[in-house]
Amino acid sequence: MNWRISKAAAVLFLSSFLFSSCEDPTAIGLELQEPGSLIGVTYTDTATINASTVLLKDSIVALTAARTLVGRLEDPETGTVTARTFTEISLTSSNVAFDPNNGADSLVLRLDYDYYYGDTLQATTWNVHKLTNGFKDDTTYFTSGRMPYAPEVLGSVTFTPRPRSTYVTLGGTSGTDTLTKGNPVLVNIKLNTEAGKALANEILAQSDKAPLKTQQNFINSLLKGLAIVPAAGSTKNVLGVNLTSINTSLTLYYTSKTDSKGKSYTFVPSDRFFNQIQGDRAGTALASLVNNASSISSEAAGFQTYLQAGTGLVTKLTFPYLANFRKNQAGEKRDLLINKAELIIPVKASTVTSQYPLPSMVTLLEATTNNRISLSNSYPVPVQGEGTGQGAVLVYREKEKAYVVNITTYLQNLLYERRVSNGLILFPSSLSSNLSAPTANAQTINRAIIEANQRSDNTGTNKIRLKVYYSTPQ
Repeated sequence: MNWRISKAAAVLFLSSFLFSSCEDPTAIGLELQEPGSLIGVTYTDTATINASTVLLKDSIVALTAARTLVGRLEDPETGTVTARTFTEISLTSSNVAFDPNNGADSLVLRLDYDYYYGDTLQATTWNVHKLTNGFKDDTTYFTSGRMPYAPEVLGSVTFTPRPRSTYVTLGGTSGTDTLTKGNPVLVNIKLNTEAGKALANEILAQSDKAPLKTQQNFINSLLKGLAIVPAAGSTKNVLGVNLTSINTSLTLYYTSKTDSKGKSYTFVPSDRFFNQIQGDRAGTALASLVNNASSISSEAAGFQTYLQAGTGLVTKLTFPYLANFRKNQAGEKRDLLINKAELIIPVKASTVTSQYPLPSMVTLLEATTNNRISLSNSYPVPVQGEGTGQGAVLVYREKEKAYVVNITTYLQNLLYERRVSNGLILFPSSLSSNLSAPTANAQTINRAIIEANQRSDNTGTNKIRLKVYYSTPQ
């Protein structure tokens, strides 16, 4: 899915915009009024809002994202997420030649990681495989895609994820790993199965030959790339791998026959890599979300909506009775000024834990009638933030356990038909100004569960509300 959009996301499906209850608030936004032209400020928060969860899984571009994900997480709320990483491997020099040797000592893949989600106290197992097809220049790679890989495992590792607080140095002369504070722990995978050893020796055997002369020869003849995948039974966490880190590498070790000293050659990931993020929602309230742009109402999903960037879950809101807001009792349109309009989007507090933190950013976008993100010249259309010139970003208020966003100008424009009222999308990621570049936030699986009991008889706080302060002419 290509989640490159620029600023603000929120597919708000507001249920009925029936502005009824009014009360006298303290003056808000009065600086926007013409002196003497308006009477006091009126307040309402009873707009009907329709809310739904929408699946947008076909547009999250993943090629060369800032990170790729590996792992599997079983979440009772959103289902099972499985992430696999695919990367091309690059020579670090041309015309590679090795000293005379008796074969490889080892081939080790080191992976730096900078993100984790789920239970990091539980061990996970990763397997490494050879890609059977290479990357293609004329192909766009989305998180919904996958690259074929050989069934043989080159190497495997079982480890318990650790916070980004130490750096591991492998071996040394003693063969003991050492840790240095202040740097990341690496995932170290020795490619020591029969298939892994065969690959290492095959590389050594091509010393100073055509397959090691150029990068293109290398990927055509020796190694099209690697797939890093979670093993069956690993279901507790997902990690984010930083393939561009100086700590990430594939190193071949051998002993020189010339001087009997250990030698090594280091390969690195090329600039062609991506990850698949696969969501299986069977057995959850979202099980019906299979096809792209499909949706499920908040009521059908237990009076909740969902956000999760990597799997393409967004929330859409619509304001079905918005046009009635400007009408007087005679049904005629009246002039009014929106002094302030805020969307209040409550989060189900019990679902926010250290294992399941909220998305780091949620932006607000305009929607289309067919549950897509509205585009202008191929770029997503954000709701502009008040006084910023940038896209609107939802702010999470810890005390209220709710997201809040100011949409004053947007609502004013809707009422005067300067914008089309097709709804809003809550998008759990940042937006990029370059559609060919993925956003880092889209390569996460942080989720938010929104309380959205939008029934008209619900007077509680467990619903999405629009708080509006407005003035009318004398």
